[in-house]
Amino acid sequence: MKEVISSAPGKVILFGEHAVVYGQPSLAGAIDLRVFVKVTENKAKKIKMISDNCMETVDFNELKPEGRFRYVKKALDIFFNEIIQVCRGVTISINSELPSASGLGSSAAVTVATMSALSRFFGAELKKEEIARLSHRVELEVQGAASPTDTLTSTFGGILFIEPLKKKYSRLSCSSLPLVIGYTGDPRSTAELVRKVRELRDKYPDIIDGIILQIGEITKKAKKCLEGGELHHLGELMNINHGLLESLGVSTEKLSRLVYISRKAGAKGAKLTGAGGGGCIIAYTPEKEENVIKAIAKEKCKPFRAPITVDGVRIENF
Repeated sequence: MKEVISSAPGKVILFGEHAVVYGQPSLAGAIDLRVFVKVTENKAKKIKMISDNCMETVDFNELKPEGRFRYVKKALDIFFNEIIQVCRGVTISINSELPSASGLGSSAAVTVATMSALSRFFGAELKKEEIARLSHRVELEVQGAASPTDTLTSTFGGILFIEPLKKKYSRLSCSSLPLVIGYTGDPRSTAELVRKVRELRDKYPDIIDGIILQIGEITKKAKKCLEGGELHHLGELMNINHGLLESLGVSTEKLSRLVYISRKAGAKGAKLTGAGGGGCIIAYTPEKEENVIKAIAKEKCKPFRAPITVDGVRIENF
């Protein structure tokens, strides 16, 4: 039986979260934790979706972006109705190395991998630019609002410098960036945290605009460090960025605890990544990686080795 397996990486925000909402640049990196999507044809002429111990089967006219498989359903809806204009029964099997709702871009990765696998399976041969565009559209239609950061990073891999006001991005050259992720396991709502920062800005515009501007300047400085190979400055910039995010009120006691114990264990720098309020921290660990991993685990949180990967979405079995 014909099958196609595609995979796409998760992501971390290295610098610029929250400030990017107000037009400042961000730096995002694809991490070597991936979502795998396998597409096979089924004789039932329906859509069957499988992940972990969950399964859902729907007709073509039931591809509403709801429930556990909402991103996959929307990707299928757009692909069948706009790309090939043909509906055929397929089984979509998902295997993820990323924890869901962790802020590591699992929804973008599953969307990108699904679009890529469908493209190869049906011979559409979409280019990466088109996969990124369609995948961003999926996130927009499912969530109501979405930055292209996650889908761009998952599609192209590597480290991306994203400039929202100019509506452009560039891929940086970086030979190695060893990271350890600490996952708190705490749920968080990106929309709620963005709203919280907006309310603080409305109350203290002069102060908060200054913080946002400084986060933007840190992001630009980090870009120069990465381009010039001056990675010894990167940890300090991460530490400063985290302090500014704390001042915006998006860190938590657990997140900041993981940041400080990671630094104490030997990380050159550490900060929350993503919206905050839960989710994850990242620690830059060119040395003493094992010490940092053990320190995070002692806090009853989950550590991941997650070096930056240059590989974006890829077909695994062709």
